[in-house]
Amino acid sequence: MLTLYQFRHSAFCLKVRMTLHAKKIPYRIEEVTPAIGQIDIFQLSGQKQLPIIMDDNGQIVSDSSNICEYLDKKNSYNPLFPDDFLLLAQAKVIEDWADTTMASSCKKALIKAAFENNKLRKALLPDEIPNTIKGVFEKLPFNKINKLSNIVLSNKSNVELQKILEFLSKALVNKKFILGNSLSIADISIASQLSLVKFPLSAGPILAGEGCQEFMNNPYLENLFMWRDNLEEYLFSANSQDI
Repeated sequence: MLTLYQFRHSAFCLKVRMTLHAKKIPYRIEEVTPAIGQIDIFQLSGQKQLPIIMDDNGQIVSDSSNICEYLDKKNSYNPLFPDDFLLLAQAKVIEDWADTTMASSCKKALIKAAFENNKLRKALLPDEIPNTIKGVFEKLPFNKINKLSNIVLSNKSNVELQKILEFLSKALVNKKFILGNSLSIADISIASQLSLVKFPLSAGPILAGEGCQEFMNNPYLENLFMWRDNLEEYLFSANSQDI
């Protein structure tokens, strides 16, 4: 069985999980402890970054985009890369934007939110950390750091990202997919990065619904988060049917 090595709350690891479910490929998860566990990953694959996968034949593939393309070629069910050349080009452009510009802005927004919300900070800590230490971390005075974060992390990227996501939210009214009439890598790439600004149900009961207030409280993004939630419900449902 294919093995996915991941950080649970990584948007790129979620991207691979969504792809695996879309392709209906059985897999098992190896949760990696940040820093310590990455030593083992480097010894296994020569890579420090996650996700990586190891298939049934022991072949290792790294980088979420490479993994998704590999899985799509390996399994013809529910193709995620359109046959139409124009749609394919658009899907690849959207995937690249989501993996770079969007990912960077969402990560900064999440860091800022974590400084402001002690519950969110605690929830983001690895499970391996004892609850006593999590409790201490939760109560640490982050006021001074929070003021610094407002200076360092407050920039135009958040405003620009929200504008683009608002356009996308409007475009997806009464639509299931970003491109054409079927699920594509564009949908999965956008949906997975949205997890950093509002955690979905797949993040677990502690984190689900948590995130960045400035995005979550934006009424123009309500439809976009609903679209994301519907997509996740389909992909992760045990009884999901063909789209």
